[in-house]
Amino acid sequence: MKKSVLKAILIASSLFFGSIAAHAEYPISFSGQIGYASPQGGFFKDAAGEKMSKFGLGLDFDVLYHLEQFDNRLGVGITYNTSILFGSDMDNADIGLYGLSLYGVKGHYRFFNSVISPYGALSLGLSQFSTPEVTMMDGGHETVVAESKSAFGFGIRPEIGVEFGAFVMSVGYTIPMKYKIEGVSETAGCWQINLGARINLFDRN
Repeated sequence: MKKSVLKAILIASSLFFGSIAAHAEYPISFSGQIGYASPQGGFFKDAAGEKMSKFGLGLDFDVLYHLEQFDNRLGVGITYNTSILFGSDMDNADIGLYGLSLYGVKGHYRFFNSVISPYGALSLGLSQFSTPEVTMMDGGHETVVAESKSAFGFGIRPEIGVEFGAFVMSVGYTIPMKYKIEGVSETAGCWQINLGARINLFDRN
């Protein structure tokens, strides 16, 4: 399902933005960011409610079309956000990688058309939470106890940040949503603190 959703998004975006690219007067921007992710939600807590994981890696990409009616400060488009979250159970010395992704649409509002400007954004779409593969050693051989599983839901991610020319610094919050995997129903979300760049294919001024 993940591959089919991603393929559909890529096809739709290539058709939409391909047609726009044929007209140079339409403003488009691209953004890529990377940074720190902090897991949130019940999937990252033990039976006593203590947090088992505190860090991860976040990635964020988008392609936006900026509306001339709003002086190009308002952009709408598609986005892909993902986090690789490190989970751990120190009692069992077990460490795993969890995945949390959002495939969706994004609204992005830049407050000023200047070199330095704060902005706010909101992403909505399909979210995917993936649990790690669980293995154990048996006679010197690694045996898979549980395969990696995925669950899907509705994703919401507000974001605030500052643009310094092409440079971007942002804080985003993927709101914890409930996912059910093999009878376990819990929430998963994350904070992201990212750094990156936004490339504009037009002159903001």
